[in-house]
Amino acid sequence: MDITVRNTTPDTTRVLLVGELQDGTFKAKVMHETDVPYTPYWEHQVEQRTIYIQPDPEQLKSIVAALNDRRLTLDQLQSFGSIGGGESQIPV
Repeated sequence: MDITVRNTTPDTTRVLLVGELQDGTFKAKVMHETDVPYTPYWEHQVEQRTIYIQPDPEQLKSIVAALNDRRLTLDQLQSFGSIGGGESQIPV
């Protein structure tokens, strides 16, 4: 199943921060691009990426579930999004 998620726009610059933890699970949070830390956001994190999409709370749950169930990889998720607006179709 695909979900349609809004991409980041220049006027909002809200992004999705995704972190992979040492136990192999994922966490994610929508935040302003200027709030994304240069250091790990979550404890026990091994990787962190910024994706230029703005999912609503239900879409965020679906994305994290797909990552945790290994139906979606972090590399695949990274290929979606744009700072120029529009939408992305994300397979969850």
